[in-house]
Amino acid sequence: MKFRIFVVDDDRHYSRMISYRLEKNVDYDVHVFHRGEDMLEKVDVNPHLVLLDIMMPGIGGIETLKLFKKKLPETPVVMVSAQGVIDTAVEAMQFGAYDYITKGQDDLVKMETVVRNVLEKVKLEGEIENLRGVVQSKYSMTGLVGDSPPMQHVYRTMEKAVRGDLTVAILGESGTGKELVAKAIHYGSSRKKAPFVVVNCAAIPRELMESEFFGHEKGSFTGAHSRTIGKFEQADGGTIFLDEIGELDHDLQAKLLRALQSFEITRVGGNETISFDARVISATNRDIKSMIQKGTFREDLYYRLFQFPVPLPPLRERGQDVIRLANHFMKEYMKDHPEFKGKRLTAETRKAIAEYAWPGNVRELKSAVERSILVSDAEDIAPGDLMINGESAITPWNERSAPRISGALTADPPGSNGVGDASYDYEEYSDEVSVSGIVIGNDGDHIMSLEDLKKQAIERAYRLCEGNVDRAAVELGIGRATMYRLLKKFEIMS
Repeated sequence: MKFRIFVVDDDRHYSRMISYRLEKNVDYDVHVFHRGEDMLEKVDVNPHLVLLDIMMPGIGGIETLKLFKKKLPETPVVMVSAQGVIDTAVEAMQFGAYDYITKGQDDLVKMETVVRNVLEKVKLEGEIENLRGVVQSKYSMTGLVGDSPPMQHVYRTMEKAVRGDLTVAILGESGTGKELVAKAIHYGSSRKKAPFVVVNCAAIPRELMESEFFGHEKGSFTGAHSRTIGKFEQADGGTIFLDEIGELDHDLQAKLLRALQSFEITRVGGNETISFDARVISATNRDIKSMIQKGTFREDLYYRLFQFPVPLPPLRERGQDVIRLANHFMKEYMKDHPEFKGKRLTAETRKAIAEYAWPGNVRELKSAVERSILVSDAEDIAPGDLMINGESAITPWNERSAPRISGALTADPPGSNGVGDASYDYEEYSDEVSVSGIVIGNDGDHIMSLEDLKKQAIERAYRLCEGNVDRAAVELGIGRATMYRLLKKFEIMS
């Protein structure tokens, strides 16, 4: 990359010497000017750095700096002067100069160092801007796949969400692309150059959630060896995405509400009140209104978070989008793995994709398509390569009633192997009280504790679902992250 450097100095001998030293570097393209007016006429060239003398005939250095900054405010300007006057240096810095150096033989080395550091900064800023453009393109609304009527409605809603700074709540089943929509809203808004911070409320242990949100001071609790900045501070100026907000602990909901109302937080173990400026986008696949009726979600927090709801349709309601998405995932996978180039979906496979309910939505479709590319031995991918029927199939969302234990989980008595265990002694358990096949105590004896009952339910669901955590979580009516946490808590799965 060639860096364009403007040297502006009426001292021809000095400017020639500077030019000579800089042009030793093959990456520097040096242009010399002896008057500020001449340099200003060439700003369309877009220099990467300007070395500007202060004392010049005609327009002086300070005035040239002011005019230049009006046209190219981001371009660094280093002021050069034969006089090391502090007042002049301060004035130059106030009008946007990057640095100030004095003329002299000893200062030539310093100038080369300053030039090198400035151009390194310019290079990094250029790379960051390019990466930002790539990210914005990837996560913009144009990066979303699908043009069915339900998705057209989503796009229109997103365009309205981008205009302002309202708190957004994205609603939809698991796998519908809620985080992708959140990123599209962020990167399409005025906050796109600021951070996009993700917090998965279901994945963080309850006792660490407050610290994760608001940060903590050194020594505030065991293991707090240093001050830690929370997610809200990290998102300052940008967007914080609260995923799985329905899983948020009830005690923390009040603290979150206070933070959202005042836009102020206090770190755990600290006294300082810290202001933040971040847009909040939340997402959930839970029925928040029913949670409010049950008392597990605060109504006042609901009104704060659900200021601008964006509902996402399940894949089964998006018509031919399912085929477009399948083709998109095929192309993306083969782009990263060219050894599979030439694979294609047959007409029968596309029909199977279109007719399947896709309870896992877009996430399940992506997984099935990528798996079929690996499973298929021929270039033509057959319906069986998708592996979406049979034992691996999951009940569609609209057919589920949560929380519940399905017939597959309730048909077998306690102690059976799930296939009609003939060794089970019905007489032995005749006095036991059970719910959904889970023994909760002896009618004339004792009542099992709620914690033991919960452990039995988790163990039974995990066993009868043959270790399929996702399916067991669905059948129990709890989140996937909660299921993993309980499995670990009860030492059912390491």
